[in-house]
Amino acid sequence: ECSRQVQVVDDEQQVVSCHLKSAAFDEIQQRRSANYKANIWQYDFLQSLPTIYNGVEYKLRVENLKENVKDMFVEAKDQLAKLELIDIIRKLGLGDLFAEETHKALQTVVSSMKNNKNGEEEELYMTALRFKLLRLHGYDVSQGMKSNHYL
Repeated sequence: ECSRQVQVVDDEQQVVSCHLKSAAFDEIQQRRSANYKANIWQYDFLQSLPTIYNGVEYKLRVENLKENVKDMFVEAKDQLAKLELIDIIRKLGLGDLFAEETHKALQTVVSSMKNNKNGEEEELYMTALRFKLLRLHGYDVSQGMKSNHYL
């Protein structure tokens, strides 16, 4: 259902407005609730449950895997490889564990960008990934599309 209003001003201009009134429109405006019930388990109880992953061998494995990832940061010489590694770690939700390594890698990316002023063309993928990661980590990066002139 639509109610229209038309106004004539100086016999030339017409203003038309249409307001929709329907049950579907009112239904969209209402927020639906899933009616989830509160969790019956207390946080302290859940934390006290025994697990097999508290053993020494699992802690050693975690430390070994962390060292492997830190070695990957050292081994990544190519700028694209560093950016992809940072992006993968972030997507896995492990960014906090490797914040220092990420910061150092991004610093080398920024310094190599400032030193590379000769106007070489880069792939769009690498430029977009670098822009995204630098913005996510708080670097002030402009929106200019020239690959090495946006810092």
